[in-house]
Amino acid sequence: MGKPLKEIYNEQKDLRDKMYLFSLFGSMAMVLICAVSMVVEGNRLWTVIFNVGAAIVLLILFHLGFVKGKKGIARTFFIYFVNMIVMPYLFYINGGVNSGMSIYLLAGLLIIVLSEHGVKRYIALILCAVFHVASIMVSYNFMSEQAEGKDLPVLVPDMDSFSEVYDTAISLIIVGVCMGSILILLFNAYDKEKKNNEELLNTLAEIAITDELTGISNRRNMFNYLEMHDELFASENRYIAMIDIDQFKKINDTYGHLFGDEVLSRFGNVLQAQNEDSEVELVARYGGQEFVLLFNADSKEKAIERIENIRQQLKKIRIEKYPDVNLTASVGLVLCNKHTNLTMLLKDADDCLYEAKKAGRDRIISSL
Repeated sequence: MGKPLKEIYNEQKDLRDKMYLFSLFGSMAMVLICAVSMVVEGNRLWTVIFNVGAAIVLLILFHLGFVKGKKGIARTFFIYFVNMIVMPYLFYINGGVNSGMSIYLLAGLLIIVLSEHGVKRYIALILCAVFHVASIMVSYNFMSEQAEGKDLPVLVPDMDSFSEVYDTAISLIIVGVCMGSILILLFNAYDKEKKNNEELLNTLAEIAITDELTGISNRRNMFNYLEMHDELFASENRYIAMIDIDQFKKINDTYGHLFGDEVLSRFGNVLQAQNEDSEVELVARYGGQEFVLLFNADSKEKAIERIENIRQQLKKIRIEKYPDVNLTASVGLVLCNKHTNLTMLLKDADDCLYEAKKAGRDRIISSL
């Protein structure tokens, strides 16, 4: 059971492949409509058979390109088949320059521009353009009046006024619908590509500021944020905490780095939940097993309460493979407005953290 045509179209990642597929079925529709038009106009049966045969060839090219996967061969054959066989043939039997078929020759060149690429596009354009010009010149010399005057065979039949108007009108409608559809496809593809690019840029921007393992802000974003907010040194209720998971190197050496990564990831979830509180401004991984939390609190007691709550949540973390491992953290907590620059602020927090480690770990030391 073959795939639906819409699904095949949506599977094409390259816009040229989408245009080629559309041009293929557009050409197929054109030759079939021309076949019906020829029946209405009373043309010979063999001309109708040619158009139906051309539609079958185009169907085979679709199978070769989109079922067998040989798009390059199928595309090249399609371009030359349409421009050097189908279009000239229809041009000759439909009145040549007296009909609307000249529009089809132009449409054939547009198909090359939309479907082919690289050097092959320019080669095909030059060859087919020269061929079309030659076809127009030949059709003029082999129309009934000119051909009879030069004792040449009549290759282009005469058309009465109604047939000329009818054929031109049909040609304009068919080519107009095809060109309009192509433009719609191009704009839709552009809009989709633009949307995909915007989503990709947003994703890249998010990746650039997010720590991959923990899902919280990374060190770069932390510094960018802190450097942009000089007012934090003037606030009386802004606190910054530097949190370090105790004995993390020993944990890695004893239980392996995968276990250590799982610890960091779980603790990252704990810190990520802090972002749901409007009082928390920034949660970031400072590096390794160290984390930074910037938040607002009405008092020193409230600030310590928040950090203690985080420490207790860390203690509750149990990794399935080693459920007996107890996790603790040491914290350095400082008030932002006691400092005049970012370097001093982070150094004070780091010094407090060092004191917490020195005092036996698993505790909060502050300079408040």
